Amino acid sequence: MRDHKVYIVFYGDYEHVHDIEAVFDSKEKVEAFRKRFSRNEKLKVMEVAFNPDFICDKERVPYLVNFDEESRKPVEVISLSSIEDTELAFEEVVKKEEGTISVYLFARNKKAAINAALVKRDALIH
Repeated sequence: MRDHKVYIVFYGDYEHVHDIEAVFDSKEKVEAFRKRFSRNEKLKVMEVAFNPDFICDKERVPYLVNFDEESRKPVEVISLSSIEDTELAFEEVVKKEEGTISVYLFARNKKAAINAALVKRDALIH
């Protein structure tokens, strides 16, 4: 089911649900709508997943903990909310880029996230 998409059609900038003109289940229907209801203003289309699969852990929250490579003190700790970021946390992905170490993980709270991320950070450094 994850591959099923819907197409949200709107004019201008999508800021509120009221900005939506229509929602379609195929690109063909979007094109037919474009032909029938074209305006001077450009029609825009946003493709989104319909009924996406997602990871749910009722006891833990997905976090991203960022470290400066030279310090054990976190630069930031973010509670994640996107499906893609949650998948990275589930896989406990650790990234090292340009002096920054990013650790994605699930934890019960912010303190637990920092402690678990430190273990992963230290293992990467040493």
